[in-house]
Amino acid sequence: MVEALRERGLLAKVVIAFACIWLVWGSTFLAIRVAIEHMPPLLMCGVRLLVAGLMLFAWAQATGAKWPEGRQLRNAALVGLMLPAAGNAAVTIGVGHLPSGLVALLLGTIPLWMALLAAFGSRAVRPAPQAVIGLLLGFGGIALLIGPGLFDARHAEFSPLWALIPVAGAFSWAWGSLWSRRNSMPPSPLLATGVGMLAGGIGVLALSAAGGEWSGFSAAAVPLRSWAALLYLIVFGSVLGFTAYLYLLRIVSPTLVSTYAFVNPIVAMALGWVFYREALTARTLAAAVAVIVAVVLITTTRAKAPAAVATAAPEALESR
Repeated sequence: MVEALRERGLLAKVVIAFACIWLVWGSTFLAIRVAIEHMPPLLMCGVRLLVAGLMLFAWAQATGAKWPEGRQLRNAALVGLMLPAAGNAAVTIGVGHLPSGLVALLLGTIPLWMALLAAFGSRAVRPAPQAVIGLLLGFGGIALLIGPGLFDARHAEFSPLWALIPVAGAFSWAWGSLWSRRNSMPPSPLLATGVGMLAGGIGVLALSAAGGEWSGFSAAAVPLRSWAALLYLIVFGSVLGFTAYLYLLRIVSPTLVSTYAFVNPIVAMALGWVFYREALTARTLAAAVAVIVAVVLITTTRAKAPAAVATAAPEALESR
């Protein structure tokens, strides 16, 4: 494959694109932590989604994207509420109470939830043996990570209730991803994502206002580093990262693209340890290995699993 890409003059572009979905997406969890040090979490998340959505929407319009039908527009907005709104709000809240690398690990369970959800309903697909092993290993890793604190707080390394929020966000993202594949969406991925992010941003900002985050907030009091982190999340995490993701889906196999799902938590945990000295205990590391191996098993399965399991991306309708 490398030789074929080199012959087509695409190798450098593919390498840069993979750097975006591996390193840039992996770094967004740390950037969220920096941004919300001086910004209300939901307000920051809502602004990020709204601005990124406007940029992608404008880009889609500038490139001649066809305006979707009313039903497609509604579906894109609903998916935006399930993915970028619920997913990113959960991540942002989680980073405010947990190590950023741990939140990345919990969000990385999206392929697990997709494989599990795909096994139920009228279009159920029985998971292959490899996927079953991955599910058992992955959810076992989550239980190892947050289970003890649910029953005895003395053995908890963090509040397990806060850990359940990113897990719920991952579930919402998986559910929304599968739902989007079964309903009519705008033909332009850029336009669909822009609409979804706009809807998600409006929804999160409304939730932020209802929660009283706007009261007493002063933009002038926010230091430059937090503004820089927000700008990084918008431009690199959302716009550039999503563009790289779409590009790779056209050039290389979905299975190869899906490697972001187990690379991102590794990058996030390493950055969290380096810059914030986030603890990496034996239990956390053991759980991380279990979850990452589980994601590898599920995303590389060759069985009858739906394509969405292999290609689902937390950036596909948000981005991080």
